[in-house]
Amino acid sequence: MKIACPSCGNNASLPDDKIPKDKDFSFKCPKCGTSVPVKASAGNARAAGIEPNRADMESDVPMLQVGGGNRALVCIPPSLGRTRIMAGLENAGLKGNVPDTPAQALKNLEYYVYPLVVIDDAFDTDQAITAYINNMDMFLRRKICLIRLGPGFDTGNAMTALNLSANYVIKSQDLGMEDASLVNDVLAVALSEHEQMYAVFNDSMKAVGKA
Repeated sequence: MKIACPSCGNNASLPDDKIPKDKDFSFKCPKCGTSVPVKASAGNARAAGIEPNRADMESDVPMLQVGGGNRALVCIPPSLGRTRIMAGLENAGLKGNVPDTPAQALKNLEYYVYPLVVIDDAFDTDQAITAYINNMDMFLRRKICLIRLGPGFDTGNAMTALNLSANYVIKSQDLGMEDASLVNDVLAVALSEHEQMYAVFNDSMKAVGKA
């Protein structure tokens, strides 16, 4: 099994017979020495011959790939809001992956660290996806710009976003307004603020060869 290091991106090849099938484990990247976490479910999927959903993942992309290239995970039920989010992502140069169920979204997150994740409370009804992201190792979590949607949110409210451990919040009804430019503005602001938030940290990590 090939696994990409979350720090330097180096692809490490692990013998299948050396991978625990029933528990999480980690190994040191042979290139930079970073501890790379691997979930038991990732090893079990390969051991059982179960391949990732090809609608969202290409077969030549290694599991746990950090960054997910130019991908975004869009967890929104079919709606005008989702259509506008997808159009906004295209304008931003991002490809949206749209899971059919929360379970599929969680499986995608086991394989990729997306630079952008958009979650609608109407999709993540039991908060399982949100909980998964909030419990991620901070080394991986800070690589994700998280946008939350909900009917009771005040679009752009920083305190609400902070309380939800999100980077930005959007009132669901606002996505259905006649002015469709909101999505482009939100994506530009959210991604820019997320990049600025960790700019100094990322520069420091690069300086020591760990980013």
